[in-house]
Amino acid sequence: MKAITLLSFLTCILVLGSCKKDNSIPVITLLGKNPATTGVGIDYHDAGATAFDEEDGDITANIVVDNQVDNTKPGTCYVLYSVTDRDGGKALQVRRQVVVKYY
Repeated sequence: MKAITLLSFLTCILVLGSCKKDNSIPVITLLGKNPATTGVGIDYHDAGATAFDEEDGDITANIVVDNQVDNTKPGTCYVLYSVTDRDGGKALQVRRQVVVKYY
């Protein structure tokens, strides 16, 4: 009986000790220029971004992009990037400034 209890205890320690908690958040890295520029009436094609998480690895495919570029008039707009890892850790939102101007 003591051997079974000891074995159960050691198994619990091994199982719990091998589980590491995800304490990191993903990191988003912009590709291309920041700030970027485009012209009034010219389609803006964003260079994109990558995302990496210590536990999940490359999670670029999970990035959510909010492209707020309005190329109908001059001004400053933003493209916002966010991503969440599988444990619910949210990266700090990254933004690219896009300057729309007359050429």
